[in-house]
Amino acid sequence: MSGAAVTALITVIVTFLVLLAIRFHVGLSLMLAGMVGVVMLRSTNAAISTGANSPFSSAADFSLVIIPLFILMGIFAVKSGLAQAGFDIASRLLRKLPGGAALASLAGSGLFAAVTGSSVATVATLARVSTDAIVKAGHSVKLAAGVVSAGGTLGVLIPPSIVLVLYGVVTEESIGQLLLAGIGPGLVTILAYGVTIILLVLRERKKTANTDDPPIKREEAAAKEASKIKADWMGGAYLVVIFGVSIGTIYAGVATPTEAASFGALAALIILILRTRFSKLLGALKESLIESIGLTSMTFLLLAGAGVFTYFLALSGASSALVNAVISADLGPYVVLALCLAILIPMGMFLDGISMILIAAPLLHPILTSYGFDAIWLGVLIVKVAEMALITPPVGMNAFVYSGTVKEVGLGTTFRGIVPFILADLIVVAILIIFPDIVTFIPNLSGAN
Repeated sequence: MSGAAVTALITVIVTFLVLLAIRFHVGLSLMLAGMVGVVMLRSTNAAISTGANSPFSSAADFSLVIIPLFILMGIFAVKSGLAQAGFDIASRLLRKLPGGAALASLAGSGLFAAVTGSSVATVATLARVSTDAIVKAGHSVKLAAGVVSAGGTLGVLIPPSIVLVLYGVVTEESIGQLLLAGIGPGLVTILAYGVTIILLVLRERKKTANTDDPPIKREEAAAKEASKIKADWMGGAYLVVIFGVSIGTIYAGVATPTEAASFGALAALIILILRTRFSKLLGALKESLIESIGLTSMTFLLLAGAGVFTYFLALSGASSALVNAVISADLGPYVVLALCLAILIPMGMFLDGISMILIAAPLLHPILTSYGFDAIWLGVLIVKVAEMALITPPVGMNAFVYSGTVKEVGLGTTFRGIVPFILADLIVVAILIIFPDIVTFIPNLSGAN
């Protein structure tokens, strides 16, 4: 890189951080910082042209249609009460296990994160409700902080994952195979988090010598209402139908990811109509569309901003310089893998998972695939660590969002609650590296292209 390019790169990074500090939207911050770099390396006219053309070229990809369709599908499911039904089923099935309330909150966080595609949004939305439920069940607020902060990261792997879709778009890998590849690691992560919760609760009970759990017993009494149980199980059946129509058709190879997303959105719309009173249907549809437009706009603004920023990185030569520096260092493949994954951790201080993937994936993907790693396995691993960065101290954004939402819980307590889940995540990442078939098994069996 030339001296001018290095100066421009430093200026762009500082500009980006300053814009974030004054609470500019991440997408706009990426776009403006990138345009500043283009001005320094080319001209003002070139920056204006980039700002006008790059967002369009970034978003004008037919495969991106899957994003608003999956978002709409998820919001229709929430408005139909299916997310609540799933949460209630989890509460009923898990109530006899140690930490049933925490396990149910974990399930709720996973469902919500899968719908929104944002770990940070999940934590901000569910922090208060989940914390109150867990604390009322007799558990510590530290456990609640860990469960909510870590639970928000589950949606990154559980299909339909917007983050995996975007990874496929920016790296030109198969979106269908990436979505299917997230299932195995998602289940392993849920299992790891669940075991962590049970061990923490047993440890708490041993310290307090108190196994009473009155709130759960009250929930058991309420759960005896036959009509409520029937409605919840019907909601659970509808969730299975939506999953089968969307992800199942991708697995069978009978639909492309875009077609599957449209089938899923249509199925969710029909279920919304069936489960909503006629007098409230119009309002529910209006709210769903407004929320979908908001979430889609946010995602595409991030995509547009990342497009300008990535263009600057290519223009400055930073991208090629990084690739060449790593390759010329002559390090072992797994050392390079560890270093590339470690880069994602400090990014979690400033960015959410979507933003990290849009910036990091175009840089890391070509480096790691040049060492012969499987591209789909790499995608899931990078996405998993990117979300893990959001709960890693001292830079985990989820922790800051949680402590800001539940103001009586300090940041120190929040991080102490998160630490066991970070250890669980590290174990999961190690398992995925040692046993890559957990990631590739389902895609290899499927007919997805």
